[in-house]
Parts: sequence; C-alpha cells; structure tokens
Amino acid sequence: MNGRQLMYRLCWFVGILVLPGLLSGQEFRRLMIEEIQTVPTEANGEWKIGGQVFATVAITQINASRRPTAGELAAVEYVVQDGKLVATVIQPIGIKAVDVHDGPYVIWKDASTAEVLIMTGGKVSRKTYQNITEPTVIDDLPAPVNSITLDPTTPSSPKSVWPRAAKLMAISDLEGNYQNARRFLETNKLIDQKGNWIWGEGHLVLVGDLVDRGSQVTELMWLLHRLERQAQKAGGRVHYILGNHEAMVMGGDLRYIHPKYHFVTARMKLSYDQLFAANTEIGRWWRSKNGVQTIGNLLFIHGGYSPILDQAQLDIKTLNQRIRAGLPPAQPTGLTPATNPVKHQHGPFWYRGYFEKHAAAWGGLATEKEIKAILTRHRTEHIVIGHTVVDQIGPLDKTGAVIGVDVKWRDAKNCQGLLQVNGQLWRVSIDGKRELIEIGK
Repeated sequence: MNGRQLMYRLCWFVGILVLPGLLSGQEFRRLMIEEIQTVPTEANGEWKIGGQVFATVAITQINASRRPTAGELAAVEYVVQDGKLVATVIQPIGIKAVDVHDGPYVIWKDASTAEVLIMTGGKVSRKTYQNITEPTVIDDLPAPVNSITLDPTTPSSPKSVWPRAAKLMAISDLEGNYQNARRFLETNKLIDQKGNWIWGEGHLVLVGDLVDRGSQVTELMWLLHRLERQAQKAGGRVHYILGNHEAMVMGGDLRYIHPKYHFVTARMKLSYDQLFAANTEIGRWWRSKNGVQTIGNLLFIHGGYSPILDQAQLDIKTLNQRIRAGLPPAQPTGLTPATNPVKHQHGPFWYRGYFEKHAAAWGGLATEKEIKAILTRHRTEHIVIGHTVVDQIGPLDKTGAVIGVDVKWRDAKNCQGLLQVNGQLWRVSIDGKRELIEIGK
C-alpha cells in the first residue's frame, strides 16, 4: 500500500480534532500529524514526535504492522495528563516528511505585496514580492505547478447568464484529485501535455467541490487558475461554480481536508482556512465566483435548486450577489434560503431534494411541476448538479430535467464529464470515449 492510500485511510481519524477525554486527570484529546524523531525499544516507552515527547500507557494503540523509523510521519492522538503528553493512539502514516511537497500559497500583504509560501521536502520557504503593479508571472516554482501569475487586481465577478457555447464540458466534485482531472482534460483535448488550454472557444464548467478529501488540492487550484486566464485569452471560458466544500474551507470547517494538510499547516504555522482567506490569491478568486449560472439551456448549480428557494423568485444575478455576500468571513443570519443561501439547507450548496433516498430531509422529493417552474423562469431546459454521487453522468429520471454529474474522481475508471456540442449532450470518459445521452428514453 502506498503513502497516499494510507493517508486516505487516515481521513476518518482526523475528522474530529477535539474529542471527549477518557483518562482521569486529563484536559481533552488532541491530534497532531508530525515527524517521528525516536521510536522506543520497549512496549510502553516514550516516543519523540514533532519535537515533543509522548508517554505511552497500557491502553495506547500503536497502529503499525512494522516498526516505524525516524523521519516518517505519524498521526498522534494524545491527552495532557498531570502536565505530561500521553499518547492514546499513534498511527504511522507510511510516508516520510521529506516526501511532502505543497504550494504555492499566495497571501496578499497589501495591494502590491504578495508573500509566497511553498513546502518542499517537508520544509517551508517564504518569499515576498513587492511593487506588483501589473500581472506578474512567477516561473521558478516546483513541478507540477511550475508557474503562477500574481495579479494585483481583485478578480471581478463573472456574468450569471451566458449564451449557449458551441462546445461545453462540465465536471464536478474533483475533490483534490489533480492527476485524474488533468488526465481527463488532456485525453479529451481541453489541454495539452504541458497543461495548457487548447480548447479554443470551448467552455469548461466546474460544478463545485473541487477541494477537500484529496491530496492535491493546491495543484488543482493553480491548474484551473491558469486555465481560466488562458481560456479567456483564446475566446473560451472556465466557469468555476462554488460548492459547499469551498464554503466549508473558507469558513474553517476542516473536517474533510486530507491529513497531509494538517502537517503542512502545522509547519506553516497557519490554519488551513487562513491559506484560503480573503487576502489570499485563491481565496479572493473563490469569493468572486458564482453559486449558480446558466449557459444556454443548462442551469448549473452545485447542490440543486430548491423549490423553496424558488419561492423567492430571485433572478440569478441577485442570487449570486447574496451568495458572495454570505461567504465567510461573513456571518449571515437570514432564516430562508433566499436570505442565507450559503448556509441554509435549501440553499444552492446543500439541497438534495432531487434524490428519493435523501428527499425526506428536504421536505420531500421535488415534483416535476416544481422543477419545470424553475427551468421555465430561468429559460433553461436542464438543471446540472453535483454534490450527490451518481453511478454515471446522466438524467436522474426519464424527463431529463435534472442531470447529475458528481462521480467518484478518486478512481480513474469512474471519471466522467458532461459534454454539450451543438446542443447535443454526451457522457465522456477519462479515455475520451463518448456516449450520446438520449433524454426521455
């Protein structure tokens, strides 16, 4: 089993960072992921991890099939008892600190000064760029990112309504799976082997949840950041529609981040949400984006368009303005999906009322009449959603009114996109195969 697979297994372990205590005299359980310095020779000896000494006791669980070595990373759940650190669980991850690479992260210190943070071989470097008055390319970065553009201009928000594109590809819920995403885009000839845009006037639509769970979120963000600029220059477009996981990261809900990022942020001495705050390049980029958008006869929204939200009769531009206004660090207090679209259960990021297995929690299954009313009001024919996993991309029922595009990008054989060419809809695979989607059959 490789290091990445082992780290995936750890996701359950780091989901809750503070747990009720079990030992007498302790404060509370805590968790850290750091480098092992020394491993004891006796069963109940002391471990040195991340520069701290952890005692072990009879109930300490050492989840290792072999003796770990110095330099490996380990997740440690521990308590403070009588002034000492006592490990309750030690879980070696199976990779070494020197093999962890991440970044860049760009933090804008002021309107023309940016700090760039990079982790290489488990060590953090920082470099400050000053007097940035126009877009500036930084091209000496480690692979696979290689280069980024620092633009002092705050990103502007895109239109909410677009005419039909001659060719359009929609993908969703990539969840940090950079390698499969890049392979999909390359095989389907949206990008070349160097990761550059070659799809001309085509439109790529990203239907949210590109973050969390996976181990290459940063690489994926910079790929899409670059493609957006390149596509626009070529007459095409990259549309990044926000999902609930982008909103969660912005708001400091870090239950689903990959274990790697607990180590990275500890070394950078910043919380993960601070790396995507409103003063960071990716953070302000996110905060400029839409939560719902129409392109021709397709309405794109991450979770779904709730009939309860539709009761407010908002036009899409107004809805997007309210979504952006409600993104963290804002704390909206509205009690309806129209006044609090970011957090409300019936808001664009969370709605699941199109699926029978989830519908009860959303007040029942959305009816054909309710969905048609939404489509008619926004002059579209299909609602394209992510958020809820489907076996394959396609209509949720015979009407074809709602099309699900959330597939499991972690496994290459499941990776699919929704392609629209001259009005026809196709299901496309990671190896470039196309299958016509016939609505109503």
